Amino acid sequence: MRYLRLSHDGGTTRFDEGDLPFASAVFAPPAPPLDVSAAVPARELLFIRFPAGWSDPSHPSPARQWMFVLAGRGEVTAGPETRTWGPGDVILLEDLEPPGHGTTVLEDALFAVVRV
Repeated sequence: MRYLRLSHDGGTTRFDEGDLPFASAVFAPPAPPLDVSAAVPARELLFIRFPAGWSDPSHPSPARQWMFVLAGRGEVTAGPETRTWGPGDVILLEDLEPPGHGTTVLEDALFAVVRV
């Protein structure tokens, strides 16, 4: 599974892309095997709603967290680069120090957030 990663490196925030591998495993016996990723320990689960038009030019992530876009569309900016996001996108935020990233919400959005 491909995901977008925001990290902090040498005073700047940057984009990377990651890939979470899957392997066939018996996940819910006696059901047939499924493709399953390795488990990632999690601390908290929360949901965030953003109204269309919400924008902030620069903020660090409040915690190391996975953000799963459930609905809506928007943009995230790190340094000079901007990427769009929408339903089904997965973002790993690890930019815990300034300058952080910018966010602009183009359509009402709903995220599931898992802090790790």
